[in-house]
Amino acid sequence: MQDRPTSVELLEAAADFVDRELVPTIEGARQFQARVVANVMRIVAREIKMEDPLVRGEVKAFARLLGQDAPHLHSLDDLRAADVKMGEELTARIRAGDADDGDWRREVLAVVRQSVEEKLRIANPRYLENDIAIRNAGKDQKEI
Repeated sequence: MQDRPTSVELLEAAADFVDRELVPTIEGARQFQARVVANVMRIVAREIKMEDPLVRGEVKAFARLLGQDAPHLHSLDDLRAADVKMGEELTARIRAGDADDGDWRREVLAVVRQSVEEKLRIANPRYLENDIAIRNAGKDQKEI
């Protein structure tokens, strides 16, 4: 394992280089592809930084919804596997109609919304910021 630069720092520096040095020198489809490459590097950097705590939080939330004890897992691979397994179980219960109404429905909606927001923090944080601003503007309108 390297000390410095970290993998995140390397990805961010490479993305900045592509945006600053390459994108302005090319046009058309190649310019678009270069922007995509820079964006992918930034997504991977955010995932490296954020994935572990986000997956741990989702596993805990899914366990609570499913009435299970949260597993005490240490490796990210084990956490991912538990997350997938519990996500499949939650999906089956939703499909079976368990979340069609009542308190559990509200809890499920809150957890699913949080999960989607966390995925957006990695994939496209600007989209999430815009969504939050729109929701907050709607709340301000209701208060008037």
